[in-house]
Amino acid sequence: MDAAELAFAIANTSMGDGGQGMNDHPVRSPEWRESLRAQALRNAMQKRAAGVPTYSVPEAAALLSISQEYLYRLIQSNGFPAVRMRFGAGQGRYVVPAKAIEQLLDGAAAAGACVESAAVTEQWRNGVAR
Repeated sequence: MDAAELAFAIANTSMGDGGQGMNDHPVRSPEWRESLRAQALRNAMQKRAAGVPTYSVPEAAALLSISQEYLYRLIQSNGFPAVRMRFGAGQGRYVVPAKAIEQLLDGAAAAGACVESAAVTEQWRNGVAR
């Protein structure tokens, strides 16, 4: 399963609506969802080892140990850096710069304290953290 298939599979998972998901798929088991997350983490680690400069949202979320839904909300509210890949006004997808994740985690480690992803995003936007 590649990253696009993984993202599609997770996006079409039920969100606890009585057995019917966004596209009328039955509720998926927690084991199924965890297997998708584990695959995203494996993909991310392979990309990291190969020096690939971006991650898909599921991969970045797995690296950060957060849900991909939460990462999408952060991205859409400008709380986390990402690149929207699309043509014209059509739908597209986001890719997350590997440097953004590294800088967020490095900043927290260096500070020895909690850092705000929105602050890192603002630095990224202003060219300070690149």
